[in-house]
Amino acid sequence: MSKKKRMLLMLLGGGMSQSDIAATVHCSKRDVAAASKLIKAKNLTVAIVQAMTDSEAEKLLAPERKPRAKNPDYLQPDVGLLVERKLKRRKLPIKLMWFEYYEQAEQQDKLAYSYQTFCEQFSNALAKSSATTRFLHDPAEKAYIDWAGDVFVLSDRITGKSAKAYLLVICLPCSGLIFAEAFWNMAQDSWLKGHMDALEYFGGVPQMLVPDNCGTATDRTPIYVTLINATYLAFADHYGTAVVPARVRKPRDKSLAEGVVNLAEQWIISPANEESLHTLEELNEFVCDRVGWINDRPFSDKDGSRREKFEQVESEHMLPLPDRRFETYEPHRAKVSPDYHVRLDYMHYSVPFTLI
Repeated sequence: MSKKKRMLLMLLGGGMSQSDIAATVHCSKRDVAAASKLIKAKNLTVAIVQAMTDSEAEKLLAPERKPRAKNPDYLQPDVGLLVERKLKRRKLPIKLMWFEYYEQAEQQDKLAYSYQTFCEQFSNALAKSSATTRFLHDPAEKAYIDWAGDVFVLSDRITGKSAKAYLLVICLPCSGLIFAEAFWNMAQDSWLKGHMDALEYFGGVPQMLVPDNCGTATDRTPIYVTLINATYLAFADHYGTAVVPARVRKPRDKSLAEGVVNLAEQWIISPANEESLHTLEELNEFVCDRVGWINDRPFSDKDGSRREKFEQVESEHMLPLPDRRFETYEPHRAKVSPDYHVRLDYMHYSVPFTLI
């Protein structure tokens, strides 16, 4: 149910003041007052509003404005062409284009818009050219993975020395369910452990992992070519999923992930830095509580919560988890010494002497 339809039903139901309704649906008191006047003017009832769709309620409270007719005495600028010209040469001033338009209007014996009106038309055309397509995500299709930009700051209980910790955030875009975990570093082991903990938290595996172009996920050694990190690719094969990294410098490809990271920075990292946390275990307990609260919190503009939507829509479409976790390893190249031993992590291991 949309916010405006819920507002109408609350007003018709009675028992709540306009201030309480505004606080409940997260809108201004002016919007609630306007909806109350509309109910009286249109003689709306609960049955009529319940029969409306969300889009009909939106149009009722915010009717479309008819565009103003253009004055034929004025020369109409080709704002679409001007926007395209500006995007190609960003340092080109708008005032220069207005001067050219003004001279063109004089040559054609027509009136010219003022510079302010010209800028408004240009701004409206630019906003339309920047419109983006809304992504529709299928259940269990993707999981977005990214490191938060902000960091935790922990202090040692005895020495008081501070140390940084980093937050890995993973979300399912269909339901919005999120998982987050803090680590001392952003190395490969932390990256993979966060993935495994997240998949176990979700209770299944999505069809596709969409990470950022970080070093633990991709290896862009050849220029303009993105290759999946070998260890990460083996991890994906083990869990029966695919890795499709987001394009470089294209944040709109994973705008939902950016929004969830921003949510984690506001509701997890910032409050945690106000607490007296000293160990990574204490920090992750705090993170776990906050993640559960975010997933169980009701949506502000629709019914249900992230967890409820996941359980109703997405959980049954997740791929099953494998029987065992992915095991990481660290390759080493060892040189055999004259006493036919190799050294690894300050330990010596004997090998056949023929390998000297």
